[in-house]
Amino acid sequence: MSRRPSFKPEQVQQELAETARQPFAAVLMELFTDPKMFASFDRFRAAGFNLVEHSENKIMSGSHKRLRGFLVKKYNNDKPGKKQLRNYLHRVEGARLLRTFITEHNFRRVVAPLKFLYELPSTFPERYLVIAEKLDLVSRKDTERAYDSIDREQTRELATMLYYFRGLNSTAANLPFTEDGKIAFIDTERWHHGKDLLRKVGDRLPGSRRREAEDLHKELRRQGARSFESAFR
Repeated sequence: MSRRPSFKPEQVQQELAETARQPFAAVLMELFTDPKMFASFDRFRAAGFNLVEHSENKIMSGSHKRLRGFLVKKYNNDKPGKKQLRNYLHRVEGARLLRTFITEHNFRRVVAPLKFLYELPSTFPERYLVIAEKLDLVSRKDTERAYDSIDREQTRELATMLYYFRGLNSTAANLPFTEDGKIAFIDTERWHHGKDLLRKVGDRLPGSRRREAEDLHKELRRQGARSFESAFR
């Protein structure tokens, strides 16, 4: 028996329609014309993209002079298409939920990038990718220094986000600081996964700040607060 799809076609179309409304939509059609451009990192670079650091899961990420302020994120073609698409949907959905949550809670010390799903022409072997807002991030060393001196208010905002979006609990590399001192949730792939609270990023917090975060989590549990779940299984 085949496994039922974890998302519906209309959900995909809804995301694509949102992308089509963006100012950069026309540019995207002109950037992606070579069906082999995602066959390797070298071909991606040859297509005019400046690559950022390669990640362990081999997702390609790069900027283009015609797409200022955004990054293109795409798995190479050896990852099955349905898995790619489900991954991209989680990334886009997570970024949207994070941004909404930040706005609704009037948080000022954390940030999440805009993310959009894009469908490539039919000549491409794998048809989807993500367009992500490019944030101005500091180096890993400066991020680690910032965590060493994080204040109480920023700790509260960070701990609240990690409670409701459990899969964001990650290393400093995936929770970097921005040039204006905010913590950026740049990796929104696994935000919906359940994890131990403060399992990784908590190790970066000074002892007093970690205790404050733990106390906040205890209070949220006492109140019956529940983490967010994805619409895509």
